[in-house]
Amino acid sequence: MILFVDLEASSLLPGGFPIEVAWVDHDGQGESHLIRPADQWLDPDAGTPGWSPESERVHGISLATLMSQGAPVEQVAARAALLTSRDAAVCSDAPEHDGYWLGRLFEAAGIRRSVCLLDVHTLYGWACRPLLDAPPLDDGPGRERAEQRISNLAKEIVAGAEEVEWLRSRVRHRALPDAEGLWRTWCAVREEVARHLAEEARR
Repeated sequence: MILFVDLEASSLLPGGFPIEVAWVDHDGQGESHLIRPADQWLDPDAGTPGWSPESERVHGISLATLMSQGAPVEQVAARAALLTSRDAAVCSDAPEHDGYWLGRLFEAAGIRRSVCLLDVHTLYGWACRPLLDAPPLDDGPGRERAEQRISNLAKEIVAGAEEVEWLRSRVRHRALPDAEGLWRTWCAVREEVARHLAEEARR
C-alpha cells in the first residue's frame, strides 16, 4: 500500500502544532481532517503562542475555524493510525516536518505509534527503476555510460512531472490538494516511464 501524506501546521517555530492532515492512496482516494487544537497546545494565560499569523496567511486556516470545525485529536489520530501500518509506504515531500507533526498528533491523543515517512523522491526513483532493468545492460565498457544516460533520463522524467504539477492551477498549502499533487506526480512519472519502455520495445 502506498500513501501520500501532507500536513499543515500552526507554525514552523517551537510550540507549533498540526492543524490539518490528509493522505491519498495509490488509487487517488484520499481523506482530510482539520484538527481541533489539543488543550495542551493552548496556553490559557498566554493565548496561543504556537500560532503564527504568517503561517495562517499561507494556509488560510484560522484558529476560529479549527475550534468550530476541527475534529478532536483522538478522532483524527485514530484515522491517521493507518499511516503507521507496516504494509504501507508512506511518502511526503517534507518527511522530517510531517513526521514531527504526526508525532505531536499521536502524542496528544495518547497513542504510542510512530510512522517512518519516505521522501517522495525515493518513490519516484522506484518508479523509474524499470528503465534500468529493461533492456538488460551489457557488462562491457559502455555500461557506465548507459547507466548514466538512464539516470539522466529518470531525472528528466521526474523534473518534467514535477513542473507540470507545479504549473497546475489548484489550491496550495492545504493538506489534501498537496497530497493529491504528490500522487499525480507519481502517476505521471510511471506513465512516462511506461511510454519510454514501449518506445524502446518498438525499436
